[in-house]
Amino acid sequence: MQRERITSPANPVVRYARSLLRPRVRDRERAFLVEGPRIIQDALTAGIVPRVLFYVPDQLNPAEHSLTNEAAHRGARVVAVTPPILALITDTVTPQGMVAIFRLPDLPLAIPKDQAPFFLVLDRIQDPGNVGTILRTALGAGVHAVFLTEGTADPFAPKVVRAAAGAHFRLPILPLDPAHPDPRILRCAQRLAAEVKSSHYYDAIDWTRDTVLVLGSEAHGISSALRPLLTGSVAIPLAGGLESLNVAIAGAILLFEAARQRRRR
Repeated sequence: MQRERITSPANPVVRYARSLLRPRVRDRERAFLVEGPRIIQDALTAGIVPRVLFYVPDQLNPAEHSLTNEAAHRGARVVAVTPPILALITDTVTPQGMVAIFRLPDLPLAIPKDQAPFFLVLDRIQDPGNVGTILRTALGAGVHAVFLTEGTADPFAPKVVRAAAGAHFRLPILPLDPAHPDPRILRCAQRLAAEVKSSHYYDAIDWTRDTVLVLGSEAHGISSALRPLLTGSVAIPLAGGLESLNVAIAGAILLFEAARQRRRR
């Protein structure tokens, strides 16, 4: 199949893709970059088609070539590029041979009638790898939406997107202003912050209720602006004199305890 091919870094679509590495441009253009065939396939499976898909022909296996054909068939602009061009529009040392431009997802926040709402708030968590891992975990644990306060890592930064492994295309990710919180959060009777010094242990909590779990910065904890929204706190008991866990690991423990209880219900 004859494909469009780009070899110049000055090409307008290459320059546009490169500009999306900057947060301000992503926000203005309402678009972001996704690297790697696995996540791009996840997006197509979820019914979301890239605007542009760049690929290096010699770096793809037959299944990945089939992926480019599927994207083209579904309306994506599919462009063959050289390895140096691909390197310009990624932030990884060894790109995976395929990068796509997607519109920022606008997913509906839908809660099945037989389920109590279950929301996650990330409050000023700055490490992109942690944020992406938590998004992936939240999707797997059945969270209905994730809300992010100002100061949290940009959820559409490339490192976050890679760590989230496709969660962006299935999980609503929304901003949260503590001064004007989403009414759906306020309607949840149980709004718990994960805090090391809480006297309420996570395995004694009834997670089957309508619940908001708040994970805060490892360095600074829960922000003072968010505290008035809380109804309580929850901790993970630790042995061996350990003071705390990585926030992504702690989040996984809490979220999957909630998922276990909800599944058994």
